Amino acid sequence: MHRFALILIAIAALIFGPAYPGYAQSGDQPAELQVAAAKTSKPLSAESAAKLETKLSDLQTGLAEIRRLDNLLSRKSSILPVEVTAARLDQVWAVTLANAVSYATAVADLRDQNFEVGTHYESATNFIKELPTAVQTAIDRRARRLILPDTSKSAAEQAQIDARFFADYNAIISDLKTLVSSLALAERFNIDSSAEAAILRSKMQNFASNASVYLDIAQRDVTGLRAAVAAMPEDKELAAKLKLAISRTKRSASALESLLPQLTALNIPTTQLTQQLVTATGTISARAFNLDVISGLLGSALNNSMDWLLSNGSDFLLQLLGFVLIIFIFYKLAGLVQRGIERALNKSGANVSQLLRRMILSSSRNLVIALGVLIALAQIGVSLGPLLAGLGIAGFIIGFALQDSLSNFASGMMILFYRPFDVGDMIEVTSASGTVSHMSLVNTTILTVDNKSLVVPNNIIWQGIITNVTARRSRRIDLVFGVGYDADLEQVEKLLLDIVEADERILKSPEPVIKVGSLGESAVNMICRPWVKTADYWNVAWDLNKTVKQTFDREGISFPFPQRDIHIYQHDMADDRDK
Repeated sequence: MHRFALILIAIAALIFGPAYPGYAQSGDQPAELQVAAAKTSKPLSAESAAKLETKLSDLQTGLAEIRRLDNLLSRKSSILPVEVTAARLDQVWAVTLANAVSYATAVADLRDQNFEVGTHYESATNFIKELPTAVQTAIDRRARRLILPDTSKSAAEQAQIDARFFADYNAIISDLKTLVSSLALAERFNIDSSAEAAILRSKMQNFASNASVYLDIAQRDVTGLRAAVAAMPEDKELAAKLKLAISRTKRSASALESLLPQLTALNIPTTQLTQQLVTATGTISARAFNLDVISGLLGSALNNSMDWLLSNGSDFLLQLLGFVLIIFIFYKLAGLVQRGIERALNKSGANVSQLLRRMILSSSRNLVIALGVLIALAQIGVSLGPLLAGLGIAGFIIGFALQDSLSNFASGMMILFYRPFDVGDMIEVTSASGTVSHMSLVNTTILTVDNKSLVVPNNIIWQGIITNVTARRSRRIDLVFGVGYDADLEQVEKLLLDIVEADERILKSPEPVIKVGSLGESAVNMICRPWVKTADYWNVAWDLNKTVKQTFDREGISFPFPQRDIHIYQHDMADDRDK
């Protein structure tokens, strides 16, 4: 406590300046101070002077509180626990030191602008000289209180220890930052701080080294606890310790990262620390984009990879060979199973649609391959339970996101089982017509008569009317020929019958129907309804139209145009005048 009291007296002398016993009056200032004072030409404004006085007042208040708390600790007369009083003393120390740096910075700024700062300059100068000793004392006091976490304790106890540890840990970092700031201020006050800088570099290096080791310990704790939780996933205490260890690692990394700018300011190399932070957190900051850091990370990764290969390479190669071999065997087996099922379907003569055939073949092949992949993954140590559970959850999410696709899939299943059409059929649906060229459980590809490919969702097809033009082996052609009212209907019927019977593509059964269909306004409509094979429908229809026209022209039977009789009545205008 004696050293601490001496520091308090020194700070008091600095704050109270010339009025404090033992310090020179303004007339006894050193020569360099008198020269500096002679150079000033601008008086301080009332506002600036008030701000400096306020900063001095804050320092005086802090100093008085430090004296009071120090007396309580030295006499052990506080009604509060010693730990509480000591924590309060540390807090006041931190605020007072920060206020002192702020005060000295303000004085230096005003002096650089040629303002007359009076006795404030001397007080700030003396304080900057003593500040390193005060800060180092505060750091040493906090360092003695650091208690490293004990992983053998419960998670609740560890949490309390961690809270106290990181409070002191971060306070030490804050004090180190204050110390670095004081050295920068010393240059502005022309104070030789080389000795203090050497001490500070040593302390910073030691603290950074300890912080690095502590981060390594925290990472090892996380690795060990993860292994324990994997072995005993139901142990809630282990899970709580793991969560706490992860938090400890993050807080340690954050504290170490906040120290890097101070190390850089003191020209202390930070390459290894940056590499460690990137490895520990997986976060790449701006400091990581450094050639030394990148080369170090790559070298470390290469060394780790080589070490792992040397220790586990043979086992890994055997597992990899087994994995590839199992995949290859099941891939070939899937092809054999697919061909076997295809032969069985062909021999059975089962009347199944192309869509159902393709689904059976592809499903059997994919099922065998999937089984092979699961077996191969099990051989390399992958746990299938969590994997299958994850696939189930992923399937639920994907199914919810793809509701429209699932609707098309359901419609595809209905088309598969009810078989309203198949590949090669000509169909007419709500929005398209043509020949079915490809079918899947999601959509159907239709090739139109003008050779356009249409991909129609199965949901649209199933919800509308489906007309399968080629579902039956035979179709009836419906033709209507109009002849004049003066034509011989018996002759017309005979000519149409001869034309139909002469075409070998027209079926004998059912027999064709040739009758007088209706009496139109300008013609007698003769219907001609022969039956043909579905494949011959359009060719026969076109050929019949051509043959009938040529035959009727040759026989003198005309196709009348629409006719309308117009009656004209004449009216005598003279009779109207007489009336």
